[in-house]
Amino acid sequence: MTELMSLLYDYALETSFSSNLYTAKYRMQKIQAVQLEHSLRRALPPDVLPLLNDYISALDELQHLELEAMFQAAFSMAQDLG
Repeated sequence: MTELMSLLYDYALETSFSSNLYTAKYRMQKIQAVQLEHSLRRALPPDVLPLLNDYISALDELQHLELEAMFQAAFSMAQDLG
């Protein structure tokens, strides 16, 4: 990403992204995901929890990269339209 795109991406994450994300469907899915994670943590033996934490961190990073890719695609499409 260029520096300008990075600034716009950060701004979008801090402002409009959050307000567009918190729909009823998102909230319900988030609640379910948190409940499932808690259930999984209780079911796993303690020596496996660091591996779970690493897995969750990898998923978080993957989601971040996917959001960046989506932003870049939208930015590119907006340039093509304008």
